Amino acid sequence: MTELLRKIVLLITLADNFLTTKIKHALFKTKYSIVGNCKKCGNCCKKIYIKATKAQLKSDFFKKIYIKWIEWLFQFSLLEIDYKDCYFVFKCKNLKSDGTCGVYKLRPNICRDYPLLDYFNEPVFLQNCGFSARKNF
Repeated sequence: MTELLRKIVLLITLADNFLTTKIKHALFKTKYSIVGNCKKCGNCCKKIYIKATKAQLKSDFFKKIYIKWIEWLFQFSLLEIDYKDCYFVFKCKNLKSDGTCGVYKLRPNICRDYPLLDYFNEPVFLQNCGFSARKNF
C-alpha cells in the first residue's frame, strides 16, 4: 500500500513539475542552452545536491522531516549535509551497475531536469559529463 501511495505522490509531483517547467520556459529565457548527451556514467546519481536555506539547515525538525520525505519519495539516501554551501547531498538507490536508472520512467524531477539551467549563471557540469552549455544569443 505504501509503495502505491509513493508512486501516486511521485506522479503528482512529476505532473506539477512538467506544467510549471513548460510555463517557466515559455515566460523566461535562459542565457544558456544545454547540448550533448548523457554518457550513463552515473556520477550525477552518486551525489545529488539539493539546495537548502540557512534557516532550513538550522531547524532540526525541518531537516528530519525533509530527509525522511526525500528518502521515501525519491528513494535517495542522505550522504551528508553541506552547511557551508547549504545543500543536502543524497545518493540514489536506483542506480544500476551499468550506469542507468532502475526506475527511469518514474525517475524524480531532479533527475529529469539534470543538468539544471540556472537563469543567471553559467551551468556547472560534473567532470566527464556528456553535457555542456552553449550561450544563447
